[in-house]
Amino acid sequence: MSSQDFKVLKVDVKRTPNITQAIDSDTGEVKIGIKKSSVKTYKLSVIVQPNGLPLYPHNQFLYSRISEGKESTATEAQALLAFERFLSSINKNFQSLSSAQEEGAPWLFADYLLDNLKEIDPVTDKVINNPEGYSISTARSYIDIIINFYKWLHSNGIFFITKKQKPFNFKTVTIRKGQKIDQHKMLAHLTNFRKAIVVQTTDLKSRFPKIQSTPSHMKLKPMTYEDKDIFIDYLNNNYTKGSKKTKSLMFRLKIATGLRVEELATLPASGIHYPSGNESKIPFLISLANGCETKFDKPRKIEIPYELMLELYEYLHDDDRDELLKKGVKSLQEDQRKEINAREEYIKKYSQENAPEELKLISDDFEHGRLFINANGLPYSVSTIKSEFSVIRKKIRKTSPHWYYKLHDLRSTFATHWLKENCETRALIFDLLMDELSGLMGHESTEVTQKYINFMNDKAAKLEFSRRKNLLASEVMV
Repeated sequence: MSSQDFKVLKVDVKRTPNITQAIDSDTGEVKIGIKKSSVKTYKLSVIVQPNGLPLYPHNQFLYSRISEGKESTATEAQALLAFERFLSSINKNFQSLSSAQEEGAPWLFADYLLDNLKEIDPVTDKVINNPEGYSISTARSYIDIIINFYKWLHSNGIFFITKKQKPFNFKTVTIRKGQKIDQHKMLAHLTNFRKAIVVQTTDLKSRFPKIQSTPSHMKLKPMTYEDKDIFIDYLNNNYTKGSKKTKSLMFRLKIATGLRVEELATLPASGIHYPSGNESKIPFLISLANGCETKFDKPRKIEIPYELMLELYEYLHDDDRDELLKKGVKSLQEDQRKEINAREEYIKKYSQENAPEELKLISDDFEHGRLFINANGLPYSVSTIKSEFSVIRKKIRKTSPHWYYKLHDLRSTFATHWLKENCETRALIFDLLMDELSGLMGHESTEVTQKYINFMNDKAAKLEFSRRKNLLASEVMV
């Protein structure tokens, strides 16, 4: 563990310590202490920040658990430790909430846990993927603790849950015991009250499966064709000028090619050309050789639709982009001048020894090679792309509340839609398209691609089952 990380330490505490006061006769200072006694002590796990200070108010929450009768807070501390480490990695804290709970810290942490679950074979009960990940029982336990943490913050007046800062929604669930209850029967809620238990849960907890053996393909959430249309229509209607137009082009390219976000941010300008001929898809090579940061450093060819390639070509040669590039070079030069001046000041004040390396100013015709550039004339960062997608999702959900997708879902949307379209146009079963899809997606092996095949096979099986049921129903009605 790095010295710059959060840590868990264990200390001995008493549930109800007796406080003592003593006055220093020389200075008059009042000194506070804890009276020695034979009362049992308990192990309190506390969290220490990278700067060595106790983490507030998390440790107060942990101590409250001891005061309420728990023997140990080890599990709670590990949950809060994982929570804080995650939030620190994305530059947020537990107060990072909004009126849309999906954008808040607890929901993002839940996303993180779901993305990092172990996958266990339901037949053999053996781990078949992500052995270092969380078990479902641990993930569910961690979420329970985070929920209790926020409820404790609210009830103790430390941090209030309001409409504008909402970590999750509460909902009431009725669990039935024994025989089924006729919900349509008059006064059913009175005649059957002994056979039901009413509990309160949250929409955050309900996102987690109850069993560990959730196959990876069942975790996929590609857009439906209707939801994809909602997304594209929103971009076409609202992202039409300046940097927003550039971002629209980026997102439409991602959903049309299956690019990872890191690949999108580092997509090279070289190779973008005016599409000639009648090809509907234009092959485009991405690799470290042309500056694109592909996963596993694996080169591959993506297929860019004709119309998108045309838009990319026009964007590449746009006068406004050229002006932004010049602006970006000036910005880099200014930063370099500051570094050069700082180096010279260091040498004057101290010596050449241990001085930063000499830096040469870049030329006016410097090119970083990235295709997409922001309003400052510099390449987009991954975090900026992710943040912009969150903004778009929030806007879309105002008119389409069901529309909740993550940026990575654009990639699974490409894969599943590609399989469906090629299955129909080429009259091939999904399994025979696996190698080709694996190449387009840049998977290290076809084992990763298999989840998309399984997803589509499951979907096809469900559609066929529904078709047969409808056919049988129509025959009965004749």
